[in-house]
Amino acid sequence: MMFKLLILQSLYNLSDDQMEYQITDRLSFRRFLGLKSSDKVPDSKTIWKFRETLIQEELIEVLFSY
Repeated sequence: MMFKLLILQSLYNLSDDQMEYQITDRLSFRRFLGLKSSDKVPDSKTIWKFRETLIQEELIEVLFSY
């Protein structure tokens, strides 16, 4: 789910704060991510931390080299 989130963020050029808001606001984003209306939305800090972990592990470039 977090990787899908990064894909959406990249496609729509959204900041972490904007991404958190859009997931809360858009039903299409929730469906794509597999979130139900009762599920908790990842906050901007969680999104940032996930991306930073991928960067530190040198995986971000491998995952996004398309």
